[in-house]
Amino acid sequence: MVKTRWTAVAAGVVLAAVALAGCSGDGGNDAASSDAAAPEYSGPQDKAAPQADTAGGAGEAKEKAGAPAQPNLTRAIVKTGSLTVEHADVDKQRQAAISVVTSLRGQVASEDTGSDNDGRITRANLVLKVPTPSYETAIQRLSELGTRTAIHQESSDVTEQVVDVDSRIASQRASLERMRALLAKATTIAEIVSVESELTRREADLEALLAKQKALSGQTELATLSLVIAEPGKAPVTVKDDRGFLTGLKGGWNAFTTTFFALTTVLGALLPFLVALALIGIPLWRFRHRIRRTPVTTPEQP
Repeated sequence: MVKTRWTAVAAGVVLAAVALAGCSGDGGNDAASSDAAAPEYSGPQDKAAPQADTAGGAGEAKEKAGAPAQPNLTRAIVKTGSLTVEHADVDKQRQAAISVVTSLRGQVASEDTGSDNDGRITRANLVLKVPTPSYETAIQRLSELGTRTAIHQESSDVTEQVVDVDSRIASQRASLERMRALLAKATTIAEIVSVESELTRREADLEALLAKQKALSGQTELATLSLVIAEPGKAPVTVKDDRGFLTGLKGGWNAFTTTFFALTTVLGALLPFLVALALIGIPLWRFRHRIRRTPVTTPEQP
């Protein structure tokens, strides 16, 4: 009996130790699991939202920084103007105006002068070309040559035309390259003739575009300024460009009178020849008509 009791007690002690060991092992595993899962905790949602917004803003800023910047388009401006000044010594101020334009790296496009009976220059009309950046400086210096009586300035923006011509030139050159490639691959005479004809036409179109580009470049690089230098009180009066019915009627009447006088002048020049022709031609015509009316008599047969 005693041995049996001690055996039961020993078995109970062993079972209790095993149970305690199992409980401590489960607790350790739970703690380890909790420690391993702890780094995955990201905190409350209200704190995570600003981080997401910040990340999104950084992404957008990166995209904006990576996007190509828009090129600055240089405006193409054509400037023209006219200036009238009065001075007692027109010839001297004309030479001074040429010196001013030359100092600004400009040039005299055309010149027209008028003089009196003694050969003294009393009027000078100059068409000047100056670099566009120096246009305002030229106006200021030329106005100091005498008393400025009239000034007129205009400017027009031809940027769209310049961009359009540049784009068309680039497209035309690319088209010519394709046509040359086709010409190299052509094998028959008909293909060669057809491609060469189209190539010639496109080359002519390119030349026309290049000429237009050069003209636009010249207009934008050099401003045109018309300068009139005259003696005091003798400056030409600028006539306004009136439009309307009366202007049209006046122009039509002037054209009619001009035509009438031209016709009468021609008639006066031809009148002597017409009289001479009439004096000679009318008698000849009558004599010929009389000959035709005279009957022709034939001799009688025996």
